[in-house]
Amino acid sequence: MEVLLAVALQGALIATLILGTEKLPKGEWNSNPLSLTQAKALQGFLALCIVFHHCAQQVFFDRMRTTYSPSGLEVMALIGFVFVGYFFFCSGYGLYQSCQKKQDYLDSFLRRRALPLILIYFACNTVYLLGRLAMGETFGALRLVCLLCGLELANPNSWFVVTLPLMYLLFYVSKRGCPDEAVVTRRLFLGTGAYILVGMAMSVARLGGGYMVFLGRWWYNTAILFPLGYLFGRREPQAWAWMRRSYHKQVACAIALIVGNLLLSLVFWAVFSLVPIAMVFESLSTICFTWSLLLFSLRRRVTSRLLSFYGGLTLELYLMHGFFVNLFYQPFYDKGTGILTVSNPPMYILLVLTCGTALALLFKQITKRLK
Repeated sequence: MEVLLAVALQGALIATLILGTEKLPKGEWNSNPLSLTQAKALQGFLALCIVFHHCAQQVFFDRMRTTYSPSGLEVMALIGFVFVGYFFFCSGYGLYQSCQKKQDYLDSFLRRRALPLILIYFACNTVYLLGRLAMGETFGALRLVCLLCGLELANPNSWFVVTLPLMYLLFYVSKRGCPDEAVVTRRLFLGTGAYILVGMAMSVARLGGGYMVFLGRWWYNTAILFPLGYLFGRREPQAWAWMRRSYHKQVACAIALIVGNLLLSLVFWAVFSLVPIAMVFESLSTICFTWSLLLFSLRRRVTSRLLSFYGGLTLELYLMHGFFVNLFYQPFYDKGTGILTVSNPPMYILLVLTCGTALALLFKQITKRLK
């Protein structure tokens, strides 16, 4: 029954996307598949997927340490990275569009776009650190300094708001004083590639411990979508025309490539322990998943108020739900004690989502003042 309920809950999650969008009549195409409204709503859906993924991870790996029993969340536990790529893609795409519309866009870019994310990161780190101390965790002096300085993540999920400002900085350096968009695009790909290679080396060498910044393949396996989003912005009319010409074949191809690359990444990670190679297939599966979302947006228009609501809360929900992922499941992060263990996975997910949404709404009052 537990497994069936978990599968049904994931089915309900998918239904929020299908039922929350309107299929266009045959022969018609969405005139603006990457409109702010459409993209934000899809990001809201992906934020919900990430909440499900982190809950599934907690259950899956906890049961791996003991006598394993199926939870119905095994697939969701292993594919969370694919949900992140669309955020990087939209960031790169949005930067290109903004530059085309505003000639002086770069003048205050770092202050308006990068600095708020850095401030939000430290605000989030402080909230989590206080919460972890309140739940009984103890830290040595050096580790406490690392946490306060942001060198270690008090909230492991906040890596995204460290990576994105770095991508913004890369864009600023690449674009400043360079009118040639082809050169800017090459610089973005080269800079992102360097970031990925250095990160892979750090992760393989295990430089640092705990949740130190830049340690872990999730820091790198989706970053390539940022320059791809920028490139897509440059070639947008041609890209949509290409997708419309062979739409159904591309849908089938995207799905097949998602599944194939996910399976290969799992084999190289879990069976052969070849993390760098696994990362390549993780990146490819993320690219294909983002491709599938673009194809989806060509034929469907978002109408759901629920998805629009979460679309306006994606950053806050992403940052805040992890507290409850740990609070309602033992152990609380490294050494603390959660207030209870919710052993029923569907109930656990619903509880995390409800509390995470409430805390995200409160945290939004902080982020509004920092942006």
